Amino acid sequence: MDFQSGARIHSEEILDAGTAAPADVQESLGDLRRLNAWLGGRRVLRTLLQEQVRRTGLARFTVLDAGTGSGDLATYVARTFPAWVCGLDRQPLHLAERDGEWSPVAADMHAMPFPPRSFDFVTASLVLHHFEDDAAVKLLREMAALARHALLVNDLERHILPWWFIQYSPFARNYISRLDGAASVQRAFTRDELIALATRAGFQRFRVRKHVPFRLSLVVEL
Repeated sequence: MDFQSGARIHSEEILDAGTAAPADVQESLGDLRRLNAWLGGRRVLRTLLQEQVRRTGLARFTVLDAGTGSGDLATYVARTFPAWVCGLDRQPLHLAERDGEWSPVAADMHAMPFPPRSFDFVTASLVLHHFEDDAAVKLLREMAALARHALLVNDLERHILPWWFIQYSPFARNYISRLDGAASVQRAFTRDELIALATRAGFQRFRVRKHVPFRLSLVVEL
């Protein structure tokens, strides 16, 4: 497959289905925490938040981490910034793995139980690629509506190298991580595709950037 010009390939991931054994879920979530720590997840999110703190001048702020999983990035934000953090995920089993000073909420991302502009910033890391294009546009609008200052999306870039890496890397110790990781890369976006989604969502002030290794960010300023 040509990961640069070929179409996204959609297939349901095991963690999304909620059918795996709890021990396998726990181990796979541990793999995701290591990947975020060592391969750009934390670094990209820290950079995006630092930029927005400088822009807004906020001394303290609130964050919704949508699709938080076990909440490793929610924990990282709560421990790195003067922030109150809420982590939302539809799988209570994922939230049960939380380890940090943040508030968990079990809910579907298309029915988030918050009024408009509830949080200073809304973040979504390794989440958007789970949705087909129309649903992704809808979700971007819904997440942006909850933010007072910015929506910060941190996701994968579709490319053959991360697809190969995740299947053979020692970071992926569990079979779910290898299968879901390969599927995630095939479902991920290119920079141009992410720009097109943000444009379709009607955003006026946004930017899409590439980050090493094979990460994309979308920042929507409100």
